[in-house]
Amino acid sequence: MARSVPPLNPLHVFEVASRVGSFTKAAEVLSVSPSAVSRQIAALEAFLDVRLIHRSRDGNVLTEVGEEYYREIAPAFETITLATDRIMRGQDSAPLNVRVPSTFAVRFLIPRLSEFRTEHPGTNVRIATGFGSVDFVREDVDISIQVGSGEWLGTESRMLFANWVQPMCSPKLFKDSRPIRTLDDLLDYRLLISANRRNDWVDWVTAAGRPDFPLARMEIIEFPNSMLAYQAAVDGLGVVIGQIPVLGPEFAALALVRLFDKPIRQGSYYAVWRAETGPSRKARQFLSWLQRQLDPVLAKLVQNPAAA
Repeated sequence: MARSVPPLNPLHVFEVASRVGSFTKAAEVLSVSPSAVSRQIAALEAFLDVRLIHRSRDGNVLTEVGEEYYREIAPAFETITLATDRIMRGQDSAPLNVRVPSTFAVRFLIPRLSEFRTEHPGTNVRIATGFGSVDFVREDVDISIQVGSGEWLGTESRMLFANWVQPMCSPKLFKDSRPIRTLDDLLDYRLLISANRRNDWVDWVTAAGRPDFPLARMEIIEFPNSMLAYQAAVDGLGVVIGQIPVLGPEFAALALVRLFDKPIRQGSYYAVWRAETGPSRKARQFLSWLQRQLDPVLAKLVQNPAAA
Protein backbone atom coordinates (compact mmCIF):
# COMPACT_ATOMS: atom_id res chain seq x y z
CA MET A 1 0.00 0.00 0.00
CA ALA A 2 1.38 3.40 -1.01
CA ARG A 3 2.43 5.72 1.82
CA SER A 4 0.74 9.12 2.17
CA VAL A 5 3.65 11.45 1.54
CA PRO A 6 2.64 15.11 1.11
CA PRO A 7 4.34 17.39 -1.43
CA LEU A 8 7.66 18.18 0.24
CA ASN A 9 8.09 21.83 -0.74
CA PRO A 10 4.71 22.91 0.71
CA LEU A 11 5.48 20.81 3.79
CA HIS A 12 8.81 22.61 4.22
CA VAL A 13 7.13 26.01 3.84
CA PHE A 14 4.52 25.05 6.46
CA GLU A 15 7.25 23.95 8.89
CA VAL A 16 9.15 27.24 8.47
CA ALA A 17 6.02 29.40 8.76
CA SER A 18 4.92 27.54 11.89
CA ARG A 19 8.38 27.81 13.43
CA VAL A 20 8.90 31.55 12.83
CA GLY A 21 5.28 32.51 13.46
CA SER A 22 4.32 34.47 10.34
CA PHE A 23 4.11 34.30 6.55
CA THR A 24 6.24 37.45 6.23
CA LYS A 25 9.12 36.09 8.33
CA ALA A 26 8.87 32.73 6.54
CA ALA A 27 9.11 34.54 3.21
CA GLU A 28 12.34 36.23 4.39
CA VAL A 29 13.83 32.92 5.53
CA LEU A 30 12.90 31.18 2.27
CA SER A 31 13.73 34.17 -0.01
CA VAL A 32 10.25 34.16 -1.56
CA SER A 33 7.20 36.43 -1.37
CA PRO A 34 4.55 36.16 1.40
CA SER A 35 1.99 35.30 -1.28
CA ALA A 36 4.18 32.38 -2.41
CA VAL A 37 4.24 31.12 1.20
CA SER A 38 0.44 31.39 1.36
CA ARG A 39 0.05 29.45 -1.91
CA GLN A 40 2.33 26.64 -0.77
CA ILE A 41 0.48 26.21 2.53
CA ALA A 42 -2.85 26.26 0.68
CA ALA A 43 -1.53 23.46 -1.56
CA LEU A 44 -0.64 21.42 1.54
CA GLU A 45 -4.06 22.02 3.07
CA ALA A 46 -5.70 20.91 -0.19
CA PHE A 47 -3.64 17.72 -0.18
CA LEU A 48 -4.54 16.98 3.46
CA ASP A 49 -8.10 18.26 3.06
CA VAL A 50 -7.86 20.07 6.37
CA ARG A 51 -7.32 23.64 7.57
CA LEU A 52 -3.88 24.07 9.17
CA ILE A 53 -3.80 27.84 9.67
CA HIS A 54 -6.52 30.38 10.48
CA ARG A 55 -5.98 33.47 8.33
CA SER A 56 -7.33 36.83 9.56
CA ARG A 57 -6.54 40.53 9.49
CA ASP A 58 -4.93 40.18 12.90
CA GLY A 59 -2.53 37.52 11.72
CA ASN A 60 -2.24 33.81 11.00
CA VAL A 61 -2.70 31.28 13.80
CA LEU A 62 -2.24 27.51 13.70
CA THR A 63 -5.41 25.50 14.10
CA GLU A 64 -5.50 22.70 16.63
CA VAL A 65 -4.79 20.21 13.83
CA GLY A 66 -2.03 22.48 12.50
CA GLU A 67 -0.32 22.67 15.90
CA GLU A 68 -0.39 18.92 16.30
CA TYR A 69 0.88 18.38 12.75
CA TYR A 70 3.73 20.87 13.27
CA ARG A 71 4.84 19.19 16.53
CA GLU A 72 5.03 15.84 14.71
CA ILE A 73 6.88 16.97 11.58
CA ALA A 74 9.28 19.47 13.18
CA PRO A 75 11.65 16.80 14.61
CA ALA A 76 11.90 15.21 11.15
CA PHE A 77 13.10 18.49 9.61
CA GLU A 78 15.57 18.93 12.48
CA THR A 79 16.92 15.43 11.77
CA ILE A 80 17.25 16.22 8.06
CA THR A 81 19.06 19.48 8.84
CA LEU A 82 21.54 17.82 11.22
CA ALA A 83 22.21 14.96 8.79
CA THR A 84 22.79 17.41 5.93
CA ASP A 85 25.13 19.57 8.01
CA ARG A 86 27.10 16.48 9.01
CA ILE A 87 27.58 15.40 5.40
CA MET A 88 28.56 18.89 4.25
CA ARG A 89 31.09 19.25 7.07
CA GLY A 90 32.59 15.92 6.04
CA GLN A 91 32.86 17.09 2.44
CA ASP A 92 34.49 20.34 3.53
CA SER A 93 37.18 18.50 5.50
CA ALA A 94 38.03 16.05 2.70
CA PRO A 95 40.80 17.15 0.29
CA LEU A 96 40.08 17.99 -3.33
CA ASN A 97 42.02 15.45 -5.40
CA VAL A 98 43.26 17.00 -8.63
CA ARG A 99 45.20 15.02 -11.26
CA VAL A 100 47.29 16.97 -13.78
CA PRO A 101 50.15 16.32 -16.23
CA SER A 102 53.48 16.92 -14.50
CA THR A 103 54.46 19.71 -16.90
CA PHE A 104 51.19 21.55 -16.30
CA ALA A 105 51.64 21.10 -12.55
CA VAL A 106 55.17 22.54 -12.47
CA ARG A 107 54.87 25.22 -15.14
CA PHE A 108 51.33 26.46 -14.54
CA LEU A 109 49.46 25.19 -11.48
CA ILE A 110 51.92 25.03 -8.57
CA PRO A 111 53.28 28.60 -9.00
CA ARG A 112 49.70 29.86 -8.66
CA LEU A 113 48.33 27.44 -6.06
CA SER A 114 49.08 29.68 -3.08
CA GLU A 115 46.58 32.17 -4.50
CA PHE A 116 43.86 29.52 -4.39
CA ARG A 117 44.73 28.66 -0.78
CA THR A 118 44.46 32.33 0.13
CA GLU A 119 41.10 32.64 -1.60
CA HIS A 120 39.75 29.33 -0.21
CA PRO A 121 41.67 28.67 3.04
CA GLY A 122 39.38 25.82 4.08
CA THR A 123 39.99 23.73 0.96
CA ASN A 124 42.98 21.38 0.90
CA VAL A 125 44.07 20.58 -2.67
CA ARG A 126 45.93 17.31 -3.15
CA ILE A 127 47.89 17.20 -6.44
CA ALA A 128 48.67 13.98 -8.30
CA THR A 129 50.42 13.83 -11.67
CA GLY A 130 49.59 11.62 -14.60
CA PHE A 131 49.53 11.73 -18.37
CA GLY A 132 46.57 10.70 -20.50
CA SER A 133 42.94 10.15 -19.59
CA VAL A 134 42.02 9.42 -15.96
CA ASP A 135 40.34 6.23 -14.78
CA PHE A 136 37.86 7.48 -12.20
CA VAL A 137 37.05 3.91 -11.14
CA ARG A 138 40.63 3.02 -10.18
CA GLU A 139 41.97 6.43 -9.20
CA ASP A 140 40.90 8.62 -6.28
CA VAL A 141 40.42 11.73 -8.38
CA ASP A 142 37.78 14.45 -8.14
CA ILE A 143 38.87 16.38 -11.19
CA SER A 144 41.46 15.77 -13.89
CA ILE A 145 43.23 18.26 -16.14
CA GLN A 146 44.17 16.61 -19.44
CA VAL A 147 44.82 17.35 -23.09
CA GLY A 148 42.61 15.99 -25.85
CA SER A 149 39.35 16.46 -27.68
CA GLY A 150 37.11 16.73 -24.61
CA GLU A 151 35.38 13.42 -25.30
CA TRP A 152 36.18 10.68 -22.80
CA LEU A 153 33.76 7.85 -22.01
CA GLY A 154 31.73 8.29 -18.83
CA THR A 155 32.92 11.84 -18.21
CA GLU A 156 31.91 15.45 -18.62
CA SER A 157 34.45 18.18 -19.32
CA ARG A 158 35.03 21.89 -19.66
CA MET A 159 37.62 23.35 -22.02
CA LEU A 160 40.18 25.54 -20.27
CA PHE A 161 42.31 26.67 -23.20
CA ALA A 162 43.66 25.55 -26.57
CA ASN A 163 46.99 23.73 -26.65
CA TRP A 164 49.16 25.47 -29.26
CA VAL A 165 52.67 24.14 -29.96
CA GLN A 166 55.63 25.19 -32.07
CA PRO A 167 59.44 24.85 -32.20
CA MET A 168 61.40 26.87 -29.66
CA CYS A 169 64.87 27.03 -28.16
CA SER A 170 67.13 29.04 -25.90
CA PRO A 171 68.97 32.09 -27.31
CA LYS A 172 72.12 30.37 -25.95
CA LEU A 173 71.88 27.98 -28.87
CA PHE A 174 72.85 30.72 -31.36
CA LYS A 175 76.18 31.67 -29.74
CA ASP A 176 78.20 29.07 -31.63
CA SER A 177 75.86 28.50 -34.57
CA ARG A 178 73.99 30.52 -37.13
CA PRO A 179 70.40 31.55 -36.29
CA ILE A 180 67.50 29.35 -37.27
CA ARG A 181 65.54 31.20 -39.94
CA THR A 182 64.27 28.42 -42.19
CA LEU A 183 63.17 24.87 -41.63
CA ASP A 184 66.30 23.57 -43.35
CA ASP A 185 68.44 25.43 -40.81
CA LEU A 186 67.20 22.89 -38.25
CA LEU A 187 69.43 20.29 -39.89
CA ASP A 188 72.38 21.84 -38.03
CA TYR A 189 70.76 21.41 -34.63
CA ARG A 190 69.77 18.71 -32.18
CA LEU A 191 66.08 18.01 -31.66
CA LEU A 192 64.49 17.28 -28.26
CA ILE A 193 61.35 15.22 -27.66
CA SER A 194 59.32 13.86 -24.76
CA ALA A 195 58.48 10.15 -24.43
CA ASN A 196 54.79 10.95 -24.11
CA ARG A 197 54.84 13.39 -27.05
CA ARG A 198 56.91 11.45 -29.58
CA ASN A 199 54.86 12.59 -32.58
CA ASP A 200 55.33 16.32 -31.98
CA TRP A 201 58.02 16.85 -34.61
CA VAL A 202 56.29 14.68 -37.20
CA ASP A 203 53.01 16.53 -36.62
CA TRP A 204 54.64 19.92 -36.84
CA VAL A 205 56.75 19.42 -40.00
CA THR A 206 53.70 17.88 -41.69
CA ALA A 207 51.55 20.87 -40.75
CA ALA A 208 54.34 23.17 -41.95
CA GLY A 209 54.08 21.59 -45.41
CA ARG A 210 57.30 19.54 -45.17
CA PRO A 211 56.24 15.92 -44.50
CA ASP A 212 59.43 14.87 -46.35
CA PHE A 213 61.70 16.70 -43.87
CA PRO A 214 64.48 14.21 -42.96
CA LEU A 215 63.82 13.86 -39.23
CA ALA A 216 65.24 10.31 -39.32
CA ARG A 217 68.70 11.68 -40.21
CA MET A 218 68.82 14.12 -37.32
CA GLU A 219 70.17 13.73 -33.80
CA ILE A 220 67.21 13.44 -31.45
CA ILE A 221 67.33 13.19 -27.65
CA GLU A 222 64.29 11.76 -25.88
CA PHE A 223 63.33 12.67 -22.31
CA PRO A 224 60.89 10.84 -19.99
CA ASN A 225 58.52 13.83 -19.87
CA SER A 226 57.96 17.25 -21.38
CA MET A 227 59.17 19.06 -18.26
CA LEU A 228 62.68 17.66 -18.71
CA ALA A 229 62.63 18.28 -22.45
CA TYR A 230 61.71 21.94 -21.86
CA GLN A 231 64.43 22.35 -19.25
CA ALA A 232 66.97 20.88 -21.68
CA ALA A 233 65.84 23.45 -24.26
CA VAL A 234 66.24 26.27 -21.70
CA ASP A 235 69.76 25.01 -21.01
CA GLY A 236 70.65 25.23 -24.71
CA LEU A 237 70.76 21.51 -25.51
CA GLY A 238 68.58 21.71 -28.62
CA VAL A 239 65.24 22.63 -30.18
CA VAL A 240 61.95 21.37 -28.75
CA ILE A 241 58.29 21.50 -29.77
CA GLY A 242 56.91 23.47 -26.83
CA GLN A 243 53.38 23.96 -25.52
CA ILE A 244 52.82 27.70 -25.72
CA PRO A 245 50.18 27.99 -22.94
CA VAL A 246 52.40 26.56 -20.21
CA LEU A 247 55.64 28.33 -21.14
CA GLY A 248 54.61 31.97 -20.80
CA PRO A 249 57.18 32.71 -18.03
CA GLU A 250 60.02 31.31 -20.18
CA PHE A 251 59.02 33.59 -23.07
CA ALA A 252 58.76 36.63 -20.77
CA ALA A 253 62.24 35.96 -19.35
CA LEU A 254 63.65 35.25 -22.85
CA ALA A 255 64.74 31.83 -21.62
CA LEU A 256 63.01 30.43 -24.71
CA VAL A 257 62.31 32.02 -28.08
CA ARG A 258 59.74 30.75 -30.55
CA LEU A 259 60.97 29.76 -34.00
CA PHE A 260 59.15 30.33 -37.29
CA ASP A 261 55.62 31.66 -37.38
CA LYS A 262 53.80 28.36 -37.58
CA PRO A 263 52.12 27.32 -34.33
CA ILE A 264 49.76 24.36 -34.63
CA ARG A 265 46.93 23.30 -32.35
CA GLN A 266 47.11 19.91 -30.63
CA GLY A 267 43.77 19.59 -28.87
CA SER A 268 42.95 21.60 -25.76
CA TYR A 269 43.37 21.45 -22.01
CA TYR A 270 40.16 20.20 -20.37
CA ALA A 271 38.93 19.85 -16.83
CA VAL A 272 37.28 16.41 -16.58
CA TRP A 273 35.01 14.82 -13.95
CA ARG A 274 32.66 11.86 -13.51
CA ALA A 275 29.50 12.26 -15.57
CA GLU A 276 27.28 10.52 -13.03
CA THR A 277 28.22 12.73 -10.07
CA GLY A 278 29.19 16.04 -11.59
CA PRO A 279 31.78 18.40 -10.06
CA SER A 280 31.51 18.99 -6.31
CA ARG A 281 31.16 22.47 -4.84
CA LYS A 282 34.90 22.55 -4.09
CA ALA A 283 35.70 21.37 -7.61
CA ARG A 284 33.54 24.15 -9.08
CA GLN A 285 35.33 26.70 -6.92
CA PHE A 286 38.70 25.34 -8.05
CA LEU A 287 37.72 25.44 -11.73
CA SER A 288 36.39 28.97 -11.44
CA TRP A 289 39.66 30.05 -9.82
CA LEU A 290 41.78 28.15 -12.37
CA GLN A 291 40.00 29.78 -15.30
CA ARG A 292 40.86 33.21 -13.87
CA GLN A 293 44.56 32.40 -13.79
CA LEU A 294 45.05 33.06 -17.47
CA ASP A 295 46.78 36.38 -17.03
CA PRO A 296 46.78 38.90 -19.93
CA VAL A 297 50.10 37.71 -21.35
CA LEU A 298 49.17 34.04 -21.26
CA ALA A 299 45.67 34.78 -22.54
CA LYS A 300 47.25 36.54 -25.51
CA LEU A 301 49.44 33.52 -26.20
CA VAL A 302 46.47 31.16 -26.03
CA GLN A 303 44.02 33.21 -28.08
CA ASN A 304 46.39 34.36 -30.83
CA PRO A 305 49.65 32.42 -30.57
CA ALA A 306 51.00 33.60 -33.90
CA ALA A 307 50.76 37.25 -32.91
CA ALA A 308 52.05 37.00 -29.34
